[in-house]
Amino acid sequence: MHWTRLAAIAVLGVAAAIPATPAGAVPGPPPAGASALAYPTGNAWVSPTSWKGDCSYGRTFTFTGQISVLFTPETVRYRWIHSDNTQEPERQLYFGLGQTVKSVVGTSRTGHTAGTHAAAIEILSPVRTTSNWAAYSVQCTNTPR
Repeated sequence: MHWTRLAAIAVLGVAAAIPATPAGAVPGPPPAGASALAYPTGNAWVSPTSWKGDCSYGRTFTFTGQISVLFTPETVRYRWIHSDNTQEPERQLYFGLGQTVKSVVGTSRTGHTAGTHAAAIEILSPVRTTSNWAAYSVQCTNTPR
């Protein structure tokens, strides 16, 4: 097989050039021994990242995530996990041929407890891995009931 192009990739801050799939070819499954860090990956963000106020009412924190794959077509099963050891129901995304990045409309939580809290995307398949933790802090100006 003759490769004519290079495709640039970046995984967790490490950039590399790999042979691109020749025009018209259908990408296959990941090579044997492919790194779980590279296949697939997730990134998570939270807004706002901090809040100070009356914890009787709390503040809603919105989590957004992005899942990327290197090989398509692919179905990814994932869920949101939280630093308080709770988890959201499992969800799934389908990546069509050539579609390698999808934004995930995340989840939200209302913060009533002072401290630092976080959520991450746990990818369940095709390879199990966890995204970065998106952290937020709550500072109460009162003693919640």
